[in-house]
Amino acid sequence: MKKKSLFAALCIIGLLMLPHASLAKMNALNDEQLGDVVGQAGIAFDVSKLGIDMTMDTLYWGDSDGLGGDTTAGFISLTDVRLIANIDFVEPMTMDIVTRQTPLGTELSSLDIHLSDMTIDIPRFTIDAIRIGSAPGEGPSLGSFGIYNMHANISGNVSISVRP
Repeated sequence: MKKKSLFAALCIIGLLMLPHASLAKMNALNDEQLGDVVGQAGIAFDVSKLGIDMTMDTLYWGDSDGLGGDTTAGFISLTDVRLIANIDFVEPMTMDIVTRQTPLGTELSSLDIHLSDMTIDIPRFTIDAIRIGSAPGEGPSLGSFGIYNMHANISGNVSISVRP
């Protein structure tokens, strides 16, 4: 019984001391100390595995008034586009929105993107018809396009950011 009482007493003393251990003394900083403080703000996204399953009815580029004169509108269209792909990054792709201080003392916000080694697998990328006509998706077909079972290992690093 004495062991239980001693253990209970030690637990109570420990619980009473716990709030005092977490108290911290706050000191005001002077201008020199504040000058050494660095703050960063931003959002970071990590992408390590990316799957794509995309379908598109029509993707087109055109000129609605033609060349002028006797010409009419002209469009080139890719119809029934399908892309199935997987991208595996050896190291996660990171995108950071950052604000930096420039040497001139101004702030510069940018989107920093870093890519490393990756593997790309494309089981299917098809375009059912490539058409030229007077409206998007219309006109005779010039043919179709397809890539099946493509595999690519890409090595190296790519960093994209804004420089002052």
